Amino acid sequence: MSDARDGVETRYDEREPTDEDPHRTASVADGLPLLPDETVLVDAKPTWWVWAAHLTIAGLVGVGGLLSAFVDAIVAIPALVFASLVGGYVWYRRNRVRYLVTDRRIVVITGYFGKTTTETWMEDVRGMQTSASRFERRQGYGTITISHGVIPTGFVRTRGLQLAGIPDYENVAAAIRQRQSERKSGTR
Repeated sequence: MSDARDGVETRYDEREPTDEDPHRTASVADGLPLLPDETVLVDAKPTWWVWAAHLTIAGLVGVGGLLSAFVDAIVAIPALVFASLVGGYVWYRRNRVRYLVTDRRIVVITGYFGKTTTETWMEDVRGMQTSASRFERRQGYGTITISHGVIPTGFVRTRGLQLAGIPDYENVAAAIRQRQSERKSGTR
């Protein structure tokens, strides 16, 4: 199954891999070495909606800069530079994070020039928390936090592997629950 929302391809699949589907069982998924017979269930980046406020402000400043170009170019140039810098910042932040969920692991890959991976095994997951504001739910994304223990709530800062701004978070969480159950019970 696949969900393409705002240009983000989120794959989650309950099927068994086949020879006709080379993308799901590749030996290396963009720098992440996969184990033999490991299947990629979800391959996603944070949705653009995470930065909606940034992009709205940049767009308004950019449009204001274009409109002021007719009056005074000295005002227009800084406005357009600001809008471009904010747009570049958002593009950079979004493209430096990638979430992979396989049938064995949950992996967060960060970095643009250098790569850092943080991962946990399905068997080691002790707690999972999903959250989404009303706006996030309406746009179809949320945050999944996974930990090795019970995730504290309240005034304590959340610790764990966090998949922030992940599209279709409810189906991703369901896929993690299903695979975790299968791995712990030994049915796979």
